[in-house]
Amino acid sequence: MIRKNDILKLEITDVSFAGLGVARYSDKETDGFVIFVHNAIPGDEILCRIVKTEKTFAYGIIEEILRKSEKRISAPCPTFEKCGGCVFLNMEYGAELEIKRQYVINAYKRHMEVFPDPLPTVPSPETANYRNKVVCPLSENGKFGFYARASHRNIENSACFLQDADFGRFISTAESFVKEKGITPYNEINGKGLFRQLYLRKAKNTGEICVCAVINGKKLPHENEFAELMKRNGATSVFINENTTRGNTVLGEKYRLIYGKERITDTLCGVKFEISPAAFYQINSLQTENLYKYALSLADIGHDDTVLDLYCGIGTISLLAAKAGAKKVLGIEIVKEAIGDAKRNAEINGIENAEFFAADAAETLEIIEKCGGRPNTVIVDPPRKGLSSETAGAIARLSPEKIVYVSCNPETQARDAVLLSEFGYTFDTIRPFDMFPRTQHVETVVLMSRVER
Repeated sequence: MIRKNDILKLEITDVSFAGLGVARYSDKETDGFVIFVHNAIPGDEILCRIVKTEKTFAYGIIEEILRKSEKRISAPCPTFEKCGGCVFLNMEYGAELEIKRQYVINAYKRHMEVFPDPLPTVPSPETANYRNKVVCPLSENGKFGFYARASHRNIENSACFLQDADFGRFISTAESFVKEKGITPYNEINGKGLFRQLYLRKAKNTGEICVCAVINGKKLPHENEFAELMKRNGATSVFINENTTRGNTVLGEKYRLIYGKERITDTLCGVKFEISPAAFYQINSLQTENLYKYALSLADIGHDDTVLDLYCGIGTISLLAAKAGAKKVLGIEIVKEAIGDAKRNAEINGIENAEFFAADAAETLEIIEKCGGRPNTVIVDPPRKGLSSETAGAIARLSPEKIVYVSCNPETQARDAVLLSEFGYTFDTIRPFDMFPRTQHVETVVLMSRVER
């Protein structure tokens, strides 16, 4: 029986969907017992210390590397082994891309026997400094950083390898401000302390930057001085976010502007977008353009086409589809503030062939009936939980010729693809995109076409 603190000799043969190395251990009592190992990669031969055991698997950490994998490289970050942000920073990038393709294959295998072989993962144009958004918790020592893997223990790091290079100066300035003014860091356990997180977002193509101090209260002491410091560093907007909830909820609902514009402005594929601090916006700008161009090429929009964009957010895909020449685009999103942004973005781009509705995706049929003209193409980009059965049913009853399904979770996408196939749709292509280099996440674009019966 395998116990905590046992040290075992293992060979890493695979990677889990969480980015952990996978080994199988056998002895006289155990056959093929699965062990997940932090920071281990396929091809490593290691001595592993068991840190947690379950009935059918265990977790371990590397005690010693006996033989390095050919895919192993030195991680260019001093906190890599502690931080929970990256899992593949110690691996050659080409190997990471193939692992992510295998993630997609494995997800689909769990749901169906026959499906198209996923195309090679599209590499990201940037693998470092690509994140246009970070949320950094403040440690009890007054230093910003990121949470350790599977915990809320703060790993101090002001220069994350993935974050935009401009963010470092805002983080350092905020740390000095907190120290000089004697502002207390928030404590998740007892709910005391004021400063919780520093939230930063950059518009990649314009250089505009939003800075947001997340506080456990209504007012930040010396907040005008804080705004001035951020302005000197190049901030376009400075906000205070009020979050007085207990625990680890990151952002509260109330934002208060203390300097600059209400929204920063960016461009994607030649379309201008104004982005409020609460709005969803993809974190890898260059790869987002690649993904959207590909999704729209699959949609193959003509001048007589009506396009439905579900989970449209601030209207990114909708407005690109409208600009591509669709007769009409309908965008649906449950977040009212996002729909307000989408309408505003249509207006500032002079796009008149797009309409937006604040509603649940399951209400699609009612909205379509009001607008008239059923869509030829449906584009969906849902959250990680995927489509509800009601939404899938609503899409099927619309009977579009094509469904372009963009997903950040291949597991739920595969599940939904099975459901849609039961409604008469077949696969054409599956393509992974590396939207989040050096992490375990992968974005996938699928085209499904209606089968004539």
